[in-house]
Amino acid sequence: MSPVEVLPEMTIVWPSKWWLDSIVFNEPKRICLDLDGCVVQYDFPKIVKDFFGVDLSSQAIFAYDLADVLGVAPALINTMFKKQVYGEPNFTKGAIDVLKDWESKGHELIIYSNRVKYMGKSGLIGWLIGYEIPFTSITDGSGTYDIHIDDSPGKLMATDSKFKLLYSQPWNEKCLNVTGRLIRVNSWQEINDDLNKVCA
Repeated sequence: MSPVEVLPEMTIVWPSKWWLDSIVFNEPKRICLDLDGCVVQYDFPKIVKDFFGVDLSSQAIFAYDLADVLGVAPALINTMFKKQVYGEPNFTKGAIDVLKDWESKGHELIIYSNRVKYMGKSGLIGWLIGYEIPFTSITDGSGTYDIHIDDSPGKLMATDSKFKLLYSQPWNEKCLNVTGRLIRVNSWQEINDDLNKVCA
């Protein structure tokens, strides 16, 4: 019988507030924003139950990609979400107030959302305007940004953004952050308080 190799657990230390020392927030910034999972919240267990008839806890969603979590084709997930994106949004606490404040201070609010593949760019613009969600423009993620806020570690790491704020959700809790580039944030109040301290 061959010996079983036991690998050591990896411990990742998340960055503290170091990033605040190197940003001047009282000057206009280009802020890249995800919508779903950051500005807008969903009851994913209910959505999965309604569509697939399967009971699922929030903690069972272990990855950003629901196709991987559920073991289904991505096309099926797309079909499920098409029914969700046009509905009335359930805003994350504090998100709209913070975005309105940032807009009033001249920051660019650039939306980077998977909703484009469901709604198209013009459909997304209409939806944002209809629900009075502050924004400056929509991007495919190819620009350069001072700050990027997203619940997807992969999307954050794929953009040319100086500060990558990972909005905490059950599906990104196990992210190892091996590069140390991701900065975990837990609420819009926390993000706003941190940034306001910089420009006080």
